[in-house]
Amino acid sequence: MDQTFEKWQPYQDLDTMYDVDDVWMGPEGCSFVLLPDGRRRKELEGQRLTFTWETVVSYQLSQERYREDLWVSDPRQAWSFWKSTNSPCLKELRERSALLPEDAVHWLFVGTNLIADVIAVGAPKVTVIAPREGGPGAPCKEIELQGCVTVPMEFSQDQFLDRFLGFIEANGWSFGGGMQTIVDGHYLRDDGTPGRPVWEDA
Repeated sequence: MDQTFEKWQPYQDLDTMYDVDDVWMGPEGCSFVLLPDGRRRKELEGQRLTFTWETVVSYQLSQERYREDLWVSDPRQAWSFWKSTNSPCLKELRERSALLPEDAVHWLFVGTNLIADVIAVGAPKVTVIAPREGGPGAPCKEIELQGCVTVPMEFSQDQFLDRFLGFIEANGWSFGGGMQTIVDGHYLRDDGTPGRPVWEDA
């Protein structure tokens, strides 16, 4: 491990290693989702960590086998969460651009499948789905939605879906079903023209 990095503990109940499961840009910013994959993975099965930055300077993903600088010979030293204020990457960025914020931090997630490098100012917002809340066999129920959400005309169905699913995923939930756009009391066809009315007697 590069000596410029120090261990970071974003949460108390952690596994030794995690998988980088997903990355997406949502209404709250750039989010990374990690799942336990170390010595405690069975004990913590169902846990889900989400790290969200409102803005990031840059980020990159790389496969673990290409990052020899992060390999450890002793499995007991394995750890997924690191940070640095003077990493080689930060030094290079500062040399190349005067616009890089002085307080930028290099956040490093060493996963068993992927490695994520994030350059951002400030710590991320950390959201945790605990094993008892999201594990296999955990009690759950379904909520059927009946209603409509009013949005501006220029806001597309795809944009709404991105935000809606981002909210669902950030909470560790799942969604099944479909949705349709309504304008002036009519469902829109795929080509954007009015289709059948919402109410048959309309």
